[in-house]
This record gives sequence, C-alpha cells and structure tokens, in this order.
Amino acid sequence: MVTKLKMSLADIAEATGEAMPLIRAAINAGDLKTFIVGRRRFARPADVEAWVDFLEHESDAGRPVKYQARPQVEA
Repeated sequence: MVTKLKMSLADIAEATGEAMPLIRAAINAGDLKTFIVGRRRFARPADVEAWVDFLEHESDAGRPVKYQARPQVEA
C-alpha cells in the first residue's frame, strides 16, 4: 500500500468528516497548513493531523474553535 504524501481538500474533508467551508476557514485562519501545486491546494497528512490535534487541544481546554464565515460582500 502506498502512503499518500499529500491530501487534497476533498481528501481532508473525507478523512476528518468536516465540511469544505470549515476546512477553508481553518486554512484562512492559519490553523491548517497547506500548499498549492498548479491551481490545486494540498496539505501533508501530518499537517492535517496537527490541525485535528489543535482542535482537540482547544476543545479540551474549554475553548472549542469556531470558524466564522466570510462576510458577504454586497454588490
């Protein structure tokens, strides 16, 4: 079996059970480290694990992480 060296955002959503908007918010907040190849964004599995560990640590400390949606820009 080949171990993945990088995970797409869809892979991250499948592995963590989190919705894509929450994953994007975590990236924007700087909590989930990612990188871009071409036009696609990826994360190393260790960085996804670090993010989940961060979420668990914050929850255990009584500070569950709540990512805010981006404000809607009115045209």
